[in-house]
Amino acid sequence: MIRELSRNRLIWDALILALIVVSCLLVSYQFAFSQAKALDGFQLIYLIDLFFLVDIGLNFITTYRERGVEVFDKRQCSRRYGRRMLVVDVIASVPFDLIAWVLIGNGHVLGGSLVLALRLLRLLRIVRLFVILRRWEAFSWSNPAVLRVVKYFVSILLLIHWLACFWFYSSLASGFPADSWVVRAGIQGADAISQYIRSLYWTITTMTTVGYGDITPGRTVEYVLAGIIMLMGASLYAFIIGSIASLLNSINAAKNRHWERIESVTEFLRDQEVPADLNSEVRNFYEHIWERYRGVDRNRMLDDLPPPLRLKVLLHLTEEIRQTVPLFRHASGLLRDALLTSLESRTYTPGSIIAHEGDRGKSIFFIAEGSVEIISAADNKSYGTMSNGDYFGFMSLTLDERRTASIKAVSYCEMLVLDRADFGRIKKEFPEFTDVLKRVSAERSEQLSELVMDGIIL
Repeated sequence: MIRELSRNRLIWDALILALIVVSCLLVSYQFAFSQAKALDGFQLIYLIDLFFLVDIGLNFITTYRERGVEVFDKRQCSRRYGRRMLVVDVIASVPFDLIAWVLIGNGHVLGGSLVLALRLLRLLRIVRLFVILRRWEAFSWSNPAVLRVVKYFVSILLLIHWLACFWFYSSLASGFPADSWVVRAGIQGADAISQYIRSLYWTITTMTTVGYGDITPGRTVEYVLAGIIMLMGASLYAFIIGSIASLLNSINAAKNRHWERIESVTEFLRDQEVPADLNSEVRNFYEHIWERYRGVDRNRMLDDLPPPLRLKVLLHLTEEIRQTVPLFRHASGLLRDALLTSLESRTYTPGSIIAHEGDRGKSIFFIAEGSVEIISAADNKSYGTMSNGDYFGFMSLTLDERRTASIKAVSYCEMLVLDRADFGRIKKEFPEFTDVLKRVSAERSEQLSELVMDGIIL
C-alpha cells in the first residue's frame, strides 16, 4: 500500500497536478484553433494519458483517511476509489479519440472534428485536481488558505482560457461568416497564436467589464455568448476578488490578531499616559512572544488533547530543553513525564524581578533559556549569575524560609515553573525526585556552597 501522506505520493500528485493543467489547456486549444490538424500534438497528449492510466492503478492501492484514521486495507481502499472517482478517471484517461480515429476516421460533430471533440473528455481531469488539493489540505505541513488561493488561481486561468477558446470556436463552427467577429477583426487568415491572443484579450476585457469596444459581436449567437460571459464575469469577478482577499488575509490570521492586540494594548497604555519607555517594554515583550511562540499560549494550546497524545507533543517540543536542563537528564522516564505535564512556561523581560527578596518561596524555577542575576538589596551586592539548566527556589520552598536575595532577569528568560502543590504531589509520588535534585545541585555545588556561606536562600 502507498501512504497518501508519503513523500513519493506527494511528488507524484504534484506531477499529476501539472499534467492536469497542461492537458486541460492543450486539448481545448487544439479543439478551437487546430481543427485543420486534428492529430497535431497527439504524441504529447497520449504520453500524458499514460501517466493518468498509471495514476488510476496507484489510486487503488493508496491509503485514505477516515475520521482521523488512516485506512490500510487494500479492499476498502479499492472499493472507496471505485465508488467515488474511478468512472470519471477512466472517461478522462482512456483515449476514445484515438479509438474513434482508428475505427471510423476523423468525422465531424458540431461543426468540428469528432476526434478533437472526444479529446475534450480529458477536461474531466479538473475533478482530480480538486481531489488532490483537498487531500493536501489535510496534511500537517500544508496551509489550507494557500492551497485555496492556488485552487482559485488555477480555476480562473482555466475558465478564461476555455471561454477564449469557445469564443473563437463560435465563429469557426459556422465557417467564419462575414458578420462574425473573427472576420470583422481581420484575423481569419492569421496564425493560431495571434487568433488565440485576440480571443484571450476579448475574454479578459469582457469578464473584467472593461470592454474597450475594439472587438465586438456581430451575430446573434455571439451577442448571446457575450452576454453570458459578461454575466459570469460580473458575478465571478466580485466573488473571486473578495474570496482571494479573504484567503490572503487568513494566511497571516494569527499574526494579524497578535499585532492587533499589540496595537490595542500600546494604544490603551498611551491613552492612560503610561511612560513611553514602559510602553515600549510592553511592546517589546509582545514582539518577543511572537518571534518565539508565534503568539500562542503554550500552556493552554494542548489542553484539548488526551494526556498520552499531549505528552508525545510535549516530548517533541521540549527536546532541546530536556538536553540542556540537568533535571530532565537525571530523571527517570516516569518522573520526566510527570514534570513535563506539571511545569508551567513563563517568559520574563530583561530587568524584571523574577523572585523578590523577603518573599516565601511558592515555586521552583528552572531556567530553560536566558540568564539571571542574584542580587541583594540589603547589602547592595551581586552574588553571581545563573543560566540555562540552573534552578532556584528549592531551598525557600522546602525550608519555608524567606528569600534573602532577589533574582533579576538579565535577558529574556524562558522559565519552567513548578508550584508548591505540584512539587508536593510529585515528591510524594516519586521519592526519587529529592535525589534527582541533589544530583543536580552537586553539578553546581561550588556556586551553591558560596551562596550558602553568604547566607543566601533562594
